[in-house]
Amino acid sequence: MIEKQQPIVALGHSSKPKKARPPRNNLLLSLKKNDLELNFYSSLDTEIMNKLLEKVLP
Repeated sequence: MIEKQQPIVALGHSSKPKKARPPRNNLLLSLKKNDLELNFYSSLDTEIMNKLLEKVLP
């Protein structure tokens, strides 16, 4: 019996695009005053953060 020899070929890796991750939501400020605890994250709009801080801090 004569066997047909076939070359060994490496399989190519599929070129899937990497998933785009959303930016991390980092903690910017953690504030505790009396019974109130506020945590401000990087996704928060700076105007809203300033308005909240004006109302909480004297």
